[in-house]
Amino acid sequence: MYPHSPKLLCCTYAALAACWPLAAAAAHAYPAHPVRVIVQYVPGGNVDTAARAVTRQLSRQLGQQFVVDNRPGASGSIAYQALAASAHDGYTLGIGHIAQLALNPHILKEVPYDPLKDFTAVGRIADAPNLLVANAEFPAASLSELVAYARAHPGKVAYATAGVGAVGHLAAERLSEAANISMLLVPYKGSSQLVTDLLAGNVQIAFGGPPALLPHVKSGKLRALAITTAERSPAFPEIPTVAESGYPGFRAVSWMGIIAPAGLDGNIVDGLDRQIRQALKDEELRRLFASDGFDVVESTPAEFAEFIRSEYAAWGKFVRERGIHGR
Repeated sequence: MYPHSPKLLCCTYAALAACWPLAAAAAHAYPAHPVRVIVQYVPGGNVDTAARAVTRQLSRQLGQQFVVDNRPGASGSIAYQALAASAHDGYTLGIGHIAQLALNPHILKEVPYDPLKDFTAVGRIADAPNLLVANAEFPAASLSELVAYARAHPGKVAYATAGVGAVGHLAAERLSEAANISMLLVPYKGSSQLVTDLLAGNVQIAFGGPPALLPHVKSGKLRALAITTAERSPAFPEIPTVAESGYPGFRAVSWMGIIAPAGLDGNIVDGLDRQIRQALKDEELRRLFASDGFDVVESTPAEFAEFIRSEYAAWGKFVRERGIHGR
């Protein structure tokens, strides 16, 4: 048959047409190259550790590298400004955290991004509680005894947090309001000096993350009075919640999830959501999360977006009512 006969050309075009949807799908397969995940904190911290655990598992599942890009500074604003300005193609993601999305916009004078408009919520991954601990020499072995002591000594109980506007600070403010007590805030830049002064008795109590405090609780140098989750943490089931200790509804946790620049295609969002859910079922990841005091939390993109809006509104109202201001 002549190579350019109408019959052969017709068959060739038909074959190409049949293959075109497959070729188009392959061309738009996601991810087709490495994905950058911007993390707003230094390497080695809790948020960075959680981010690396999730990205490592996503890399295994999808066959492309999810590479962590640490951009610390300016209370997370450097990272969030970079994320908001990135292409909304799914190849730049970030870590959505309570500090940048629900607290800093109300506490700092200004932030260079809009927490509700500049990002796409992809999926929540974890909650991290704060522990309320006391120096072992402090005369309170429970939250009720702490409240009684603080009422008897107004303004004399010094509590430490990892900075003004940190979740631990707001947890203490929320407890002070709920229990009608007055305590003295002593903010630190991080947990290292906080723990040193707490062990030395320079401050009596602290709200902080489990990794920095639990070793000293186990050694007997600190006493765990309560945890700030709504229910007891599976990682520390022996520690009572603030809510069950007389303050129903009390909750103050650091939450985090995966976000992207605004406008990310819904198909990519849904695909990432499925992969994140699968990653969170990995036993190695769950063990790592538990060792750092994280509770695994799954949500749909829509649920995460609504959660961010509700946290933004609730903490904003609380910050205004308490008159809390940062730099």
